[in-house]
Amino acid sequence: MLKKTRIVLALLCWLSITVLFLDLTGATRAWFAWLAKIQFLPALMAMNIGVVVLWVVLTLLVGRIYCSVICPLGVLQDAFAHFGDMVHRKVTKKKVGRYSYWRPLWSQWLRFCILGLFIVALVVGFSIFVQWLAPYSSYGRIVTSLGRPLVWWVNEQLANWSAEQDNYVFYHVTWGGLNTSMAITAFVTASILVTTSILGGRMYCNEVCPVGSFLGLLSKRALFRIQIDADKCIKCGLCEHKCKAMAIDAKHTYIDNSRCVDCFNCLDACHKDAISFSKNNGKGNSKSVDAKESASEPENSANPSRRAFIAGTVATLVGAKIKAAEKVVDGGLAPITDKKIVERKTPICPPGAISLRNLQQRCTGCQLCVSSCPNGVLHPSTDFMHYMQPTLSYENAHCRPECHACSDVCPAGAILPLGDSHEEKMTQKSSLKIGRAVWVKENCLPAIDGVRCGNCARYCPSGAISMVPSDPNNDRSPKIPVIDEERCIGCGACEHLCPARPFTAIYVEGIEVQRNI
Repeated sequence: MLKKTRIVLALLCWLSITVLFLDLTGATRAWFAWLAKIQFLPALMAMNIGVVVLWVVLTLLVGRIYCSVICPLGVLQDAFAHFGDMVHRKVTKKKVGRYSYWRPLWSQWLRFCILGLFIVALVVGFSIFVQWLAPYSSYGRIVTSLGRPLVWWVNEQLANWSAEQDNYVFYHVTWGGLNTSMAITAFVTASILVTTSILGGRMYCNEVCPVGSFLGLLSKRALFRIQIDADKCIKCGLCEHKCKAMAIDAKHTYIDNSRCVDCFNCLDACHKDAISFSKNNGKGNSKSVDAKESASEPENSANPSRRAFIAGTVATLVGAKIKAAEKVVDGGLAPITDKKIVERKTPICPPGAISLRNLQQRCTGCQLCVSSCPNGVLHPSTDFMHYMQPTLSYENAHCRPECHACSDVCPAGAILPLGDSHEEKMTQKSSLKIGRAVWVKENCLPAIDGVRCGNCARYCPSGAISMVPSDPNNDRSPKIPVIDEERCIGCGACEHLCPARPFTAIYVEGIEVQRNI
């Protein structure tokens, strides 16, 4: 039952996390947000010592169960590996699996060099390297960028149909739009993962993933592990051909437990009961095969797909940076033209990020906050050094004072909760300063055309904007906005509702450190 139990638990975890990213209403956050917070790397970034210790202890007890059950990227790879196995059996007309033991010396160096660089990047705060390799975050980017647009489109069709039937079970949902550069990044990452999974099973987990490499070091000393009884083994190779981690050497009755992900495929494959998941007694496996001997075997070292995998991994580090301006309703005061995206000197951090430094050091770019934002104001940054980290932009909407979705779901401590209860969170959010409004006289319609406006003051939730006569000596002169920076919280209502085109007459500039007003 080990394999069946593992598959059921893995599917439940994978489906729950996927729904968490794809949910357009936010209704599942209360049910499934905890699954994001028990992911290993986000827990480490958030200094959630309890979760980190839990996975370390479990790995020392039973091996890399985290990789086979909890990690959504690992489960996704299993699905495509299974598909590749089905295709292999259908094409070759063979019932045996397609894997073989593989552990060349360069592979060992590669995985531990990546792990070492990853640890250094964590310590020095080089977030871009961390984001590219974080497994949970990679999965989040794939689902958010490739899956969420499809879900949104389906929801819109259902909402239109529902309205025609005078039924409002489905309703239209605000969406920030497709981020082209993020979609390209997600597509390239997904393509590499799909290709390597179909061709080489858990190759990414054991050659690139830093979490897999770290847990692999611990699983070598696991109390319970997969073991081969050399007296019972007839060296038929069935277990080796079914091992998607390519960790079993049937010829030498050896299992590389650092690569084993506890999928338990080998237990089903063995007909002689020579393989068991049992307490380590130091006698279950034969002595490890020398890495040089393994590397010298031509059938194991000449797989071109592995070379393509390494080349593809490097290719993912080259991303296209594309910006897209988006249209906004003009309110009847200006021509309907594209509203230019404001280039801010300091990006606006999500409420609860504490500071720009905290966000940039801890965020892994998983996009859970972006997908959870009901107003569509959170977008992944296209700045190379902080690529994929969230930033606020107010072209389509503004950050409503009563919303605290992003701070509720962040698993890495980059955006901290604003309180315990909903009322406390609303109170904290409405008084939290995340930016400051800046007026641009050259773009303001009352200042340049003499027309009446006042949208910015009318819709400011904190009352930080007042309209005063442009000519102090003439009360009938057109009124222009005056900003009280001490009361401004940076919500972006003024920027969003400003009718000036193509450049808004009032915009929000980010601040380095958030504070209560």
